[in-house]
Amino acid sequence: MLNLSFSLSSIKFAQYLYPHTFYQVFVTTSVFFSYQDRVSAQALITEELSGTRNWYILIGIMLLITVITMLLMQTIRNRRLARKLEKLATIDDLTGLMNRRQILECVETQLTETKARGESLSLALVDIDWFKQINDKFGYFTGDKVLKLFSELCVENLSEEFLLGRIGEEEFLILMPDTHKDKAYLALEHLRRAMSEVSEKVNMPDLDVTLSAGICEYKESDTSDIMLQLASTALYRAKENSRNIVVVCDRSDESGL
Repeated sequence: MLNLSFSLSSIKFAQYLYPHTFYQVFVTTSVFFSYQDRVSAQALITEELSGTRNWYILIGIMLLITVITMLLMQTIRNRRLARKLEKLATIDDLTGLMNRRQILECVETQLTETKARGESLSLALVDIDWFKQINDKFGYFTGDKVLKLFSELCVENLSEEFLLGRIGEEEFLILMPDTHKDKAYLALEHLRRAMSEVSEKVNMPDLDVTLSAGICEYKESDTSDIMLQLASTALYRAKENSRNIVVVCDRSDESGL
């Protein structure tokens, strides 16, 4: 009788325990899997956010590189523009030689250095003969071509140490550092003879292009104005003497300054 009662009680307890246990196991399992899902979802979201953040960082870097590149390009353009403006301010655009302002500044600079070092210095004014007639007879295009060819002849036939500038329509100034008047004369004579090539280069046999030049050598106490005036007087004498000639200034001309 006792055994039967125990059995019945065991059955009733089992009927109560087993469903409750199964329920607990089910709930626990469900909670576990829900937690795993949340963790997986959070990991996925974190990964997505990390990927998005990386994209933002990459885009930011690319934008920064683009801005830096644009700034560098703008800086390069500004420097090129500055060099171009500087060149326009100092170079004669037709001949490529120094313009009037720049070559006259060089005269002052070279004169100061010559005085300080006790060296020689010669200055020459060169004029293309009958240039107005060349323009009138053959046209301004030909005249411009003559000026360009003359500047090329100067570069080809004169020393690299010489400074060349255009100071008028057909008038040029040649500054010759560390050069005595005799050496300057030989250099200008060589250039004068080379002028015969101009007619051949423009392919106009009837075009006879010559030059006249006046040279002044620096003497102690000379100023730039004195040297320019003496060279100008020598050039005037060359033009009076049939042109196509190089004349060295006579220092007696200085008395008239």
